Amino acid sequence: MNVVDPSKIEKVRAHLNESAGPKPAPKGFSGEVLCHDISEIIRSISLSKLGIALVIKDGNKDGKIIFKGGEIVASICGELRGRRALSAIMSWKRGYFTLYRIFDGILCPE
Repeated sequence: MNVVDPSKIEKVRAHLNESAGPKPAPKGFSGEVLCHDISEIIRSISLSKLGIALVIKDGNKDGKIIFKGGEIVASICGELRGRRALSAIMSWKRGYFTLYRIFDGILCPE
């Protein structure tokens, strides 16, 4: 059995706390994509077949991708809409995301 030096554990914990991004959503989940690109999140949502609003932020940029039954039905990024907005969002190398369920056209963050 390997014994880990407790000081190394504290260093890792401190690093994770520093890089954890914004505070968690008051209800539900939000997160940061690490070591992946946003296409992994989009693929997972598509497979879910759910109505989801994916909100992505990177500094002063933000984008939204709306799914209905797992299919992308709208995307917005600044002044861009549709495929151009989706392409812009897909080009980002980092960011924070929040997922919202959509029921009957209403965003449901809970």
